[in-house]
Amino acid sequence: MSDKEDCSPWEQQRTFGAGVKRRRIDFVAAAAAPTQAIQLARRTTPSISPGDRYLNIVFKNGASTEDHDSTSTEVFKPGRSATQLQPDLKGPFCEICNLPIDAIGDPTSTVSTNHESTIAHMVCLTHSHPPSHLDRSRQGLKYLSSYGWDPDSRQGLGATGKGVRAPIKAKVKNDTVGLGAKTKGNKKPQGAKVERMDAKQVRKMDMEDRRKRERLREMFYRNDDVEKYLGGG
Repeated sequence: MSDKEDCSPWEQQRTFGAGVKRRRIDFVAAAAAPTQAIQLARRTTPSISPGDRYLNIVFKNGASTEDHDSTSTEVFKPGRSATQLQPDLKGPFCEICNLPIDAIGDPTSTVSTNHESTIAHMVCLTHSHPPSHLDRSRQGLKYLSSYGWDPDSRQGLGATGKGVRAPIKAKVKNDTVGLGAKTKGNKKPQGAKVERMDAKQVRKMDMEDRRKRERLREMFYRNDDVEKYLGGG
C-alpha cells in the first residue's frame, strides 16, 4: 500500500520533497529587459509625491496641494498662537491647545466635546492628581489643616513645603528598652567552655560522682531504727 507508514528510523528517512521533479526556472538577464517601454511609461506618468496624492484624496474640493501644504506648515509651526492663526484659517480656536475646532456635523455642543476627546487637546491639559489618602477624621490632620496645610496640595510640611507629606508608619515595639536608647547588638548567650580532660581526670570525676550517688542513696533510704539496732548510728 502507498499509504503505509514508514517505520524506519528518522536518520534513514528521506527529506520532505525528495524525489519530486521540479520544473527549471529560466531567469531573464537584466540587460535583456524591455527598457524602452519602461522609459516611455516613466515619461507619461506624472511625478506626484505620495503626500500630494494623499492630499488629493482627502481634500476633494478642488483646492491645490500647494495651498494645503502652505496652510499645514503655518498651522503646525511652533511658536504660533491662536490669534496669529485666525486670519489664515476660519473657525474658532481652542484656548488650551491653540488648534482650530473643526465643525463635525452640526455646529452644536457636540463639536466641543469631539474636540475635547482628541489626543492633541488632552495632552495639553494639566495633570489632575487624585485626592490624598489620609483619613480626614484624624486629630493630627485636623490640627495641621487648622494652620493652613492642605493634604491635597501635594506639598510637605514646613514653610517651604519640603517636609514630610505622609505620617510616619508605626512599628510594633517588642522590647522594654526606652525610646531613643541605643542597644548593642543582640548577642547570643555563650555556653560554658568545654574543658578537655585526660583519662586520669575522667576516672577521678567518675569516682567522685559514684561516692556522691551512694551518699544520697544512703540519706534517702536508710532507717534510723535499724541503725540504732545495728549500732551504726
